[in-house]
Amino acid sequence: MLKRMHLQFTATLFALDLLLTVVALWAADWLRRTMPAVPFGNPGFAASQVFLVPSVFAGAVLIWAFFLWYFDVYDERRMHSFFLEVKSLLVAVTVATVVFGSFLFFFKVDFFSRLIAVYFYAINLALLINLRWVVRLLMRTVLSEWQARRPVLVIGTGEIAREIMSLLRERHWMLLEPLGLVALEHATKPAPTADGPPVLGSVRELPQLVDDHGVEEVIIALSAREHEQMVAAVDELAALPVRVRIVPDLLELVTARAQVEDLNGIPLIGIRDPAITGFDRLVKRVFDLVLAAIAVVVLAPLMAVIALATRLDSPGPTIFKQRRVGENGRQFMMYKFRTMVADAERQIEEKIARGARVEEVYKPRHDARVTRVGRLLRRTSLDELPNLLNVLKGEMSLVGPRPELPWMVERYEPWQRKRLAVAPGMTGWWQINGRGDLPLHHNVQYDLYYIQNYSPLLDIIILWKTIWIVLRGKGAY
Repeated sequence: MLKRMHLQFTATLFALDLLLTVVALWAADWLRRTMPAVPFGNPGFAASQVFLVPSVFAGAVLIWAFFLWYFDVYDERRMHSFFLEVKSLLVAVTVATVVFGSFLFFFKVDFFSRLIAVYFYAINLALLINLRWVVRLLMRTVLSEWQARRPVLVIGTGEIAREIMSLLRERHWMLLEPLGLVALEHATKPAPTADGPPVLGSVRELPQLVDDHGVEEVIIALSAREHEQMVAAVDELAALPVRVRIVPDLLELVTARAQVEDLNGIPLIGIRDPAITGFDRLVKRVFDLVLAAIAVVVLAPLMAVIALATRLDSPGPTIFKQRRVGENGRQFMMYKFRTMVADAERQIEEKIARGARVEEVYKPRHDARVTRVGRLLRRTSLDELPNLLNVLKGEMSLVGPRPELPWMVERYEPWQRKRLAVAPGMTGWWQINGRGDLPLHHNVQYDLYYIQNYSPLLDIIILWKTIWIVLRGKGAY
């Protein structure tokens, strides 16, 4: 029900955004024809010349629809913060306006002046930002009067229960009022915690708590180890006039953005589904294909020079092929320019067989196996240009966790395997936050942050910052 409410809210907001974009376009044209005498206007622009034609409106709607969605303006996490929502909206509208202007220039729509573009951009941005301000005002005032917030109790006092309480307090649109926690053990007095929600009592006191606080909904958030108590709590609630929902204790198993499906009334929770799905996955793939194809064409002469230099510097193949682990543990052959002597892999295997620690063989500083050309390639990250072929094949993405070696993945702790929930990338969040200077376990933590917070805008930010990191050569060796 809550998911359907959020989808309806998002669809309504999306439709209003497009409608206000059309209004802004009409207003920009009206202002241009009403106030034509401006220093930087087009002197040949007649006041009677109407800019409004169906193709222009259609182009604006399609472009705005794409970029509002592409930059995750409707991402639930951003919609809880007015600052983050306006920030993503500003980027989306700016890019959309530039693309829209380029679209009209390409099709030689000569009556679209710079002044109309300025009017359109300013009015559109003002309308969309004010729409969000009004929506938030309505949700905090009018809606709370029309529909009272339903009091909710959360059974449990552990990490899961506290996380549920925090989320309920943030999501005002759910119209739920989290009152506090209910402990399993007997509590004679309500005992507020020092840094969190209050503990109102125990499970044995549920009937009294429901009656005293007018509770309409109870959420059970217990760990799997407390299965018997969970069953007892459900039995206790059976006779009470409340809605009961259970939070499955699968947080340690879920890699990211778990999907729930219904199988004839039986809930199925996907814990190994791709973390990036649907429209986001399509956009990311198109983004990868377009940029990778352009990069291959533009960088082809440079890659030819690197291949020749690698061959002349030391004996061995120009392209180094190595098996890596990709999305959901699928292995693939990754391509790079060779930067080490030909038998470098054998030397690593021998050291591991002799009991060497991972830190001693995985990207050590001043590695004697690296060739002269290889050292330069590593310093500039040019050795990774053949990864573009893996991107075109769909085995990698431009942005994501670095593809790991199989023997490294075999040594992963269970929590570290969560980084395999997305396709590996040529660059990623940890590369722009330290690259090789970070310890291995920190690398995984940065990758998990990227998976949990993915958005197309984050990909663009990472790619942009990667350029400067590479130019500085920081953390590469």
